[in-house]
Amino acid sequence: MGKKEYHIYVRGKAVPVSEEVYKAYWKITEHEKYLQRKDWKYDVIPFSAMDYDGHFVDNIIDERVDLEKIVEVKMQIEELNKALATLTKKERELIEAIFYKEESLRSISKKEKVSYQAIGKRRDKILEKLRKLLEDKF
Repeated sequence: MGKKEYHIYVRGKAVPVSEEVYKAYWKITEHEKYLQRKDWKYDVIPFSAMDYDGHFVDNIIDERVDLEKIVEVKMQIEELNKALATLTKKERELIEAIFYKEESLRSISKKEKVSYQAIGKRRDKILEKLRKLLEDKF
């Protein structure tokens, strides 16, 4: 029996992710549902209720909320997830160890029995690969 595969859906397409990314995604999603239930309990009006004429952004003016920035960040996250999905399993594992699990280069190098400089070079190469994939998008 093979290792369980984890996927999240981005724009209707299943994107393979690590178990850690999958769990983090669902933790955030469940928290959003919890906040929504709390809003209902206290009669908080959702932004979508303001979209009675198709001009949602024009119906609300709040200088503190930059909706364009929020949408832009969400799109960047989707593009990053697509780019991460193109990495090899070994590349993805290294990126997850460094950025999601916050492991140090030294601890990773000890596990893999290579110098931490070698891990740093590998990290830099992967980040450059991601940067090139993403620079066309933004």
